[in-house]
Amino acid sequence: MVQITLTDKDYNEGNLEYIRFTLRELLSQAECHTEVRRAGGRSILIVDCPAYYADIVKRELCDKAADVIAVNYKYDYFKRKIMTGGLGSFERELLLTSLIAADLEEDKRYAFGRLTGFESVAIDGIFHFRLRPLKSKWLGIVNCMPEYFQGAQLHDFITYLLEDKKRKVFVEDEKVYDAQYRRLSRGELMDKGLEEGRIVREVLLSGCGEVEVNSPLPAVDEKYLKEYFGDKIILGRGYFS
Repeated sequence: MVQITLTDKDYNEGNLEYIRFTLRELLSQAECHTEVRRAGGRSILIVDCPAYYADIVKRELCDKAADVIAVNYKYDYFKRKIMTGGLGSFERELLLTSLIAADLEEDKRYAFGRLTGFESVAIDGIFHFRLRPLKSKWLGIVNCMPEYFQGAQLHDFITYLLEDKKRKVFVEDEKVYDAQYRRLSRGELMDKGLEEGRIVREVLLSGCGEVEVNSPLPAVDEKYLKEYFGDKIILGRGYFS
């Protein structure tokens, strides 16, 4: 057996639970044993894995750890640094979500390249000491943000970011799935206490350009999905049932 560990600050235990949850099927098929524990102010995800599967499992763990940096760490950074006025609390969350989504895959690839190659990964340590260029990039975005945003400007900004997106996602029973019908849950890496607009935020984080809706939506999600995606929304049969 090979033991792989990922750690983060104890208040970021949700990051490790996200990794374990999104990889639960793979880890089960690879006959891995997992445990999350706390020690010395840190949360620790321990994965005991058969040596035969170790390389695959390590790669997938690093892939999801890169999600943590590209979504959770970026969200926390922007939430502290961006002081743009003129938006309500929910619209501000949509702004932060769209900024994260704009180059999420690029940020994730960069983080992934610096997370690999270790048996034990301290996510916060990698972020603070090996990802300084990424933080400099984020600071550049912060410095470009206007001091004041109006609702119409937010609409134009988000629709501009969505302009060239090609992916398709599905929404069903208030859950979001990718084109292979795998559930998406990156929104769990943001403010878990904010239930309002959970679906539209997950859709934005998916980087999609088209949405198929197969069941009725909460009013807030329906309003903003229609506002941002317009004729790129397909209403499936289940939406009308």
